[in-house]
Amino acid sequence: MASNSKASGSKPPPNRSTVAAKKIPASSKTTTKVPAINPNAFPIEKRRLPNGEIEYAPKGYTKRIIKPASKPELISVAKAMHEDQFGERVKDLFEPEKDAALRALETGIYISWRCPEFTWDCIRVNDKNMCFCGHLLTQHRPYKADIPTIKVSCTFQGCPCKAFNFMPSRPEDVGEFWHRKRPGFNAKTFRLNCKNCKHSHEDHDPNGIHRCKKAGCACGSFHSMSVCAACDKHTEKHETYFESEATRRQLGLPYGEAHLPFAEMANLRNAVLTGDENDSTGYNELVRYHDPKKHGLPGPSRDPNNPFR
Repeated sequence: MASNSKASGSKPPPNRSTVAAKKIPASSKTTTKVPAINPNAFPIEKRRLPNGEIEYAPKGYTKRIIKPASKPELISVAKAMHEDQFGERVKDLFEPEKDAALRALETGIYISWRCPEFTWDCIRVNDKNMCFCGHLLTQHRPYKADIPTIKVSCTFQGCPCKAFNFMPSRPEDVGEFWHRKRPGFNAKTFRLNCKNCKHSHEDHDPNGIHRCKKAGCACGSFHSMSVCAACDKHTEKHETYFESEATRRQLGLPYGEAHLPFAEMANLRNAVLTGDENDSTGYNELVRYHDPKKHGLPGPSRDPNNPFR
């Protein structure tokens, strides 16, 4: 029968850490010494870079300068990501701008949104696009070419908006594609918010410096949290224009078929018009109808179902 150590007066067994500590004599404990760095081992030299800048680096140090690709490969990456759906997705993405360009060709009135110093349009505007006040262009007064936006005030009952001021209303317009992947996302209620007060543009005065109208909000001016997908500038840096072909020609802006999205890139232009990069029938029909003599093409088709007429 095992005896009781407490009853017999014997000591309890020592724990393992105590035993280990006793077995290692104090004289055997050593510390690793870090050798001192010789300051002369890496002499620093001054040298001039090809761009004229001065840098200091260890003598003999070399580096490889990374240059940007001479030809962007974004299209190849996009094709690889979307595969067979690439053309249709390009068509869907640029459908509003395609409609705006076709409407401009039909009426001779080019409506666009851009920074004043630009010689290109960030977004082509159509009648279904939204104003800062939250109402569509069709809910504003009739417009014509070469007039200031102050002539295109809102006609919606009770709206104080004095001038149509285009406001991006799609996540894609400001490069925020991820919104559509969020659960419960509603494209109809998507609005840009103010950086200062986090309220939407519809909560701000559509006139003047766009003070916030929310009760108790001290925000004195709307500053967008988002930037334009085309130029990376904030929305308040842009202006809306109603122009004629003659005005755009004088300003060096695209007009006619050149106003189409990706007019300079045939494959993407075809994808915008038809959803197929290799299908140029839509563009050819468009040219035949609007300016056949200029391009040496036969006259327009009289097919009433042709969407490009």
